[in-house]
Amino acid sequence: MSSETEFNASIFVSEQLTRQLVNSAQDLAHRCVYECASKYGFDAEEAVRFLGLSMVKMVRKAPLKEKVAKKAKVEMPKPAFPLPYSGEFAANNCYALRQNNGLYTQCTGLRKGDEDYCKGCASQMKKTGADIPEYGTIQQRMAVGILEFVDPKGRKPVAYTKVMKKYKISKEQVLEEAGKFSNYKIDDVHFVETERDGKRGRPASKVEKEVKVKGVKGRPKKEKKVLQIEGDDDLFATLVAQANIEDDKEEIVVKGKKSSGKSEEEKEAERQEKEAKRKAAEQAKAEKEAKLAAEKAEKEAKKEEERLAREAKKKAEEEEKLAKKLAMEKAKAEKEEKLAAEKAAKEAAKAQKASSSKKAAKKEEPEEEEEPDVVKKIEFEGKKYLKSKKTGIVYDYTEYLKHGEQVVVGKWNENTNKIDFENDGEESEEEYDT
Repeated sequence: MSSETEFNASIFVSEQLTRQLVNSAQDLAHRCVYECASKYGFDAEEAVRFLGLSMVKMVRKAPLKEKVAKKAKVEMPKPAFPLPYSGEFAANNCYALRQNNGLYTQCTGLRKGDEDYCKGCASQMKKTGADIPEYGTIQQRMAVGILEFVDPKGRKPVAYTKVMKKYKISKEQVLEEAGKFSNYKIDDVHFVETERDGKRGRPASKVEKEVKVKGVKGRPKKEKKVLQIEGDDDLFATLVAQANIEDDKEEIVVKGKKSSGKSEEEKEAERQEKEAKRKAAEQAKAEKEAKLAAEKAEKEAKKEEERLAREAKKKAEEEEKLAKKLAMEKAKAEKEEKLAAEKAAKEAAKAQKASSSKKAAKKEEPEEEEEPDVVKKIEFEGKKYLKSKKTGIVYDYTEYLKHGEQVVVGKWNENTNKIDFENDGEESEEEYDT
């Protein structure tokens, strides 16, 4: 059985129902306009005519069109660095040229339909009002040689060797990158350095400057009149002789340089004066540098001295803190030892008193009360003990501090000044008393 059905799930609206809906909407609009006219004082009939409420129509809206999925944007592969033009032409690409570091290559944007340019290049042309792209078209470049193209503004392509130097790439790298794209071959002419690779600008002029010879400063001297001696027919010789006399008084120009007219002594004096000024300037400069160096060294020494003083002060403060801490710890230890000794003495006296009470109870006759046993802290063979002043019994100092127990370890021998430790079995305090 087929899952599809021929049932058409739609609704039919009759013409009569349509007219009723139109009339209802028209009536509501008229009533709204007349109500507003009565409140705000304007002509209701004119408003109805202005809004066109007398000719209300029902418009059936067309069904919504299904959204068409957008085509995936095609990404054109791009080289890792600019490649030169060698006669290639991509039919699907934009016909405009891009500057591309001065190489003038074809735009990589895709054309739309029968249009010659991509959206970006067409928008740029429309913005500037130009008939052709700014850098020309690929057809214009294909019409001339590889290195003979000139753009609409008279600019020529840059030599590819300059681009290689800019990106620091070799010929092998360029050929390898071009091999990644099909039908892309680079002409060898791009790897030949030309004269244009040099510096730009006009060549330096080689016109020698004209040396102007100046005369002697001051008011020009009056020329001496030339007298003609009667009977002397050699007037030319007289003029030459007179000119030689004047030349002795004027400065002499030799190879484009003029003579100052000063004597050798004056020149030497000027040279010595200049040399003295130069030496004085050098000496002043050296003195200034020495002064600056001394000031700098003084500042550095002062800075180092302050640093050492800060370190010494800090070290002294740390040592003082450490000494105070050690003193406090020592005082605390001495106080604890004193309290422990007093406590041990009290415990020993208490124990002695209890022992005496037991002995008195056993004996028929009362005995005199014994004085409390007083212990003293001693140190024997690196270890601390408690020694009874009365009986000489030696107790364990550590056990007494930790647990408060009077553990007998031996008896003090006055002859050997040593402790006779217990060997066989435990001996009671009464045995030591005997």
